[in-house]
Amino acid sequence: MNAARPTRSPGSSRLSSMLSADVIVNNILLAALVALIVYFSFSSPYFFTLSNFTVLLTNYAAIGVVAAVMTPLMIAGHVDLSVGSNIAFSAMIAALAITVFGVHPVVGILVGVGSGACIGAVNGLACGALRLSPIIVTLGMLSLLRGLTLLINPTEVYGLGDTFFYIGNGAFLGVPILLWVVVLAFAAAALFISTTVWGRYVYAVGVNPQAAFLAALPVRRLLFSLYVATGAAAGVAGVLLAARLDGVSPGALGLQMELQALTIILLGGVAFAGGRGRIFGVVTAWVFLGVLENGLTLLNVPPFIQMVASGLALVFAASIDAVGTYVAPRMARRRAVAEQIEVARQRASAPRSLLRRASRRRDRRRAEAVPAENCVTAFHA
Repeated sequence: MNAARPTRSPGSSRLSSMLSADVIVNNILLAALVALIVYFSFSSPYFFTLSNFTVLLTNYAAIGVVAAVMTPLMIAGHVDLSVGSNIAFSAMIAALAITVFGVHPVVGILVGVGSGACIGAVNGLACGALRLSPIIVTLGMLSLLRGLTLLINPTEVYGLGDTFFYIGNGAFLGVPILLWVVVLAFAAAALFISTTVWGRYVYAVGVNPQAAFLAALPVRRLLFSLYVATGAAAGVAGVLLAARLDGVSPGALGLQMELQALTIILLGGVAFAGGRGRIFGVVTAWVFLGVLENGLTLLNVPPFIQMVASGLALVFAASIDAVGTYVAPRMARRRAVAEQIEVARQRASAPRSLLRRASRRRDRRRAEAVPAENCVTAFHA
């Protein structure tokens, strides 16, 4: 029988086309990042230094942790807009546990992270299990948590101890601890998406949640777990900011950080509707926004102009999302046409290969018959 050549399945073709679209989007962002670094390097002599980049990444470490963990949630087609208030709430709980109740700093850290995870569990039950609108639920939680934080303690809490201060301002092996934490967060998110079964489920749920549910994928458990992880990441970010500042301000800490996280993720090429995105793009976007804010500060740009720049970055993120949405289906159709042409070529070449094989078998039988005829002739002679 004629062995059929292996062909790519439509699912793998669609996934490869999406990855190609992500590469295009990420290259656009990477080129913009390089241009931004070159501009600020010529504009300020203090920008392109090791100490400045260390400060830049350290100051942006907390929001990087949130963006890294929230990326799988957005790839799955959901969003958590309560992370900013969750940061303030978790930081306040941890600070009060240390200063008022006198617990050990490690216990205070666990309490803060656990508080954020509990808020994430509430969001997961409402959005994942009950299938309520993620935008409405998390916006309501955004206001609820900010008001609850101010009700618990309306004044600032400071003086969290040497252990907390070391976490926010110390270094391990010459690298700030905050950088270690954000690198681990991005690495864990990348490994989860690329090497685990649930990481593949994230893309399936983001592309078509109804089809994923009918395919017996654990959609509700997956979404619940992603919301809990995002809440825990907000708790970690709250602890890191409290340690960095050695205090907690209930009205200012974490303010508008949900918009920063959303900008980073969208700017990194993650589709707001879900089903597309990679961690590498989010890392690039995280560095891009950090470079933008740091460079504008070194150039003594007024704060309100920095707000305009942040808004333009969000619009740029939406544009990149639109580019990815435009490119991905067209590349998928092009790949499908190429596969159909390849299948047609295989079908057209199949009879020729059969004829060639039949001709080889006929020649082989003739070659085997010649010695037998010679033997018969010699016997009669």
